[in-house]
Amino acid sequence: MNQASSLSIYSHTSLTEALSMPVSDVNKFFKGKPFEDWKKGRESEIKTQIAIVNRLNGVISACGIVAKTIANSVRK
Repeated sequence: MNQASSLSIYSHTSLTEALSMPVSDVNKFFKGKPFEDWKKGRESEIKTQIAIVNRLNGVISACGIVAKTIANSVRK
């Protein structure tokens, strides 16, 4: 059932079809090039998202520094 669920998610196969497939076919899909390519693409997407989040964190930190600097200059 676990492999059939995964197959239905990753290959856009209905769960009913995935459950009726032979285990050897399911294993071939998960060991095949298309699934490896999908994983590599997904990893690339995640790395891009992490880079964006890190840059936004840098911008937010810089905004905090600018706000503190302005607040300190107004007090003087």
